[in-house]
Amino acid sequence: MAAETAAADRWESVLDSVVVYASGALCRRRARGRVPADGRVRLTGLPRVADAGSLRASVLSGGARVTAARLEPEAEVRSRSDLPGLRLRVDRARDAAEALRQRSARQEARIAEVSAVRAVPPPLQADEPHRRTPTDAWFELADFVDERLAALHARSADLAEELRLAEHELALAEDALARASSAVAVGPVTLGGSAVVTLEGAAEGAEVELEVEYGVPGAVWVPTYRLTYRQGEGSGTLLLRAQLAQRTGEDWSGVRIGLSTADLQRRTDLPQLRSLRIGRRQAVPAASGWREPPAGLGDLFSGYDAAGRPPQPRAGRARPAGGG
Repeated sequence: MAAETAAADRWESVLDSVVVYASGALCRRRARGRVPADGRVRLTGLPRVADAGSLRASVLSGGARVTAARLEPEAEVRSRSDLPGLRLRVDRARDAAEALRQRSARQEARIAEVSAVRAVPPPLQADEPHRRTPTDAWFELADFVDERLAALHARSADLAEELRLAEHELALAEDALARASSAVAVGPVTLGGSAVVTLEGAAEGAEVELEVEYGVPGAVWVPTYRLTYRQGEGSGTLLLRAQLAQRTGEDWSGVRIGLSTADLQRRTDLPQLRSLRIGRRQAVPAASGWREPPAGLGDLFSGYDAAGRPPQPRAGRARPAGGG
């Protein structure tokens, strides 16, 4: 029973966007699920190289708030035999999303058809007398159209919500298939990470959408410029391209990529703020014993240096005093 509960609290996440800096990248993943009784959920799919100190979690919808978030490593056993099941899951999710799109389109067509309903009086003949307008019938028709449109719009909103959930399930299935098929087979066990997030302020079973942000090393980008100019023309074309390389363990195919020239790991020290004292004015503290050297100190021994080394006595035998 405990294993089933732990498995129910695991939410699959989808890589939504990546911002690549001069060195490193900042990734954002999204996940959706229902809040368990204890409020703790585990978002899977994070890479093994994710920086635990940069992990941030926020609630996008659902009315809850994040009180704690931490990164935990985990190991996953993968096999090539899982690919057929993942492809089947993608096909089913794609068919369900396409069916909901068609139903939503038919619903919009019904709304347009009912909205076009108007009361049109029959044309009068030349020899017919003037007829009174049946206002009661017009009001009944307007009430019928309003009631019908209200029911159709409510059903359209339900279909839009079902379509959004189906597209989210399709994105999860495609991400799982991409990670399983493009992973480098380095062994039977794949190392990764997961974000354990604690939620408060939401009722048990409430649907919540989360976003986690984390930094990863091993990603760089380099700009390249190409200038095209034809002889005799007064202008040219400057083309800017970015070459990106990453070894983070994640598949960035189909993900929104942003580029920044800033340094993701730049160190910033807090400024030292001077204290402010409120009260009576006090005397200025005495200066310390250190002071600036006097001017001209460097020229104090200039004459000695200019004279050079003093003459040295020659080596020889000393004569005794009074010798001949």
